[in-house]
Amino acid sequence: MNEIDKKIEPFAPAVVITGATQGIGRALAEEFARVGHALLLVARDEAKLAETARELSAAHGVEVRFAATDLSTAEGCAGVEEALRRFGLYADILVNNAAMMMAGFFQDQDVAKIRRLIDLDVGAAVDLTLRFLPGMVARGRGGVLNVASMEGFMPVPYQAAYAAAKASVLSLSRALSYETMYTGVRVSVLAPGTTATGLHAKAGAENSRYLVLLPAMTSEELARIAYRKFKRGKRVIVPGFFNRLGVIAMRFVPDLLLVPFVGWLFRVRDAEGNLQWPRVTPSTGPAKRHPAPEIAAGPGYKRQA
Repeated sequence: MNEIDKKIEPFAPAVVITGATQGIGRALAEEFARVGHALLLVARDEAKLAETARELSAAHGVEVRFAATDLSTAEGCAGVEEALRRFGLYADILVNNAAMMMAGFFQDQDVAKIRRLIDLDVGAAVDLTLRFLPGMVARGRGGVLNVASMEGFMPVPYQAAYAAAKASVLSLSRALSYETMYTGVRVSVLAPGTTATGLHAKAGAENSRYLVLLPAMTSEELARIAYRKFKRGKRVIVPGFFNRLGVIAMRFVPDLLLVPFVGWLFRVRDAEGNLQWPRVTPSTGPAKRHPAPEIAAGPGYKRQA
């Protein structure tokens, strides 16, 4: 037993899964529990966490703990580390799945909500990975599975902030998978296409064309593929033949054609299918011109008329 193993001997390995009470996170928790992993589930809703933990523990006979915390804050991320210590666990595998989505015209969106989206979708993944990856590298084993999106491969009008956040997660994961190549730690990123979860409705995108026209997978189908390929060490996981074909095609389609097509797919519509338009505010219109600031004169300075 080496020195690192001696230090963690009183603790048991666990899979930490964020956003674990529904959708992809809940399905991934099921997959890890099915093969006997102890779990620490993380989300904001304590009642849903308790219910999910009871169901998984009863179904698979594994230890399932939970931590109710807001991962969009530094304090919330620190709470995950504290929960592990309290339960006598350490993070053997980290699944960064917690995310929020916003749909609509960027100019109409609330800056506080966009900041929260970035803090949750990107900041939490960065924070938790920095907390737990060094220990994995020191032990020479473990893994990180980040959940991004197909949207991370392209600019997405009407979901601009979400797509930008997922592009960050995708880029971070690909870089870390190279950095950890010879450490015994695997870093993978899951980039699903359209998935049947409640995320789209919460974002206000439930009537967009992409939900009707693009093939959708269930969270359970997605989780089975993701778990299998993560265990095999696949770095970038894009489930579904048409999704993989789309990623390849995007490399050869110029933005002049790609962005308008994506915009057509993702344009926000109301319940009757009518296009939504940006809100008109008093500030809409030509920008107000301001006089140029005065510049202090010095030797050799001559103001131009």
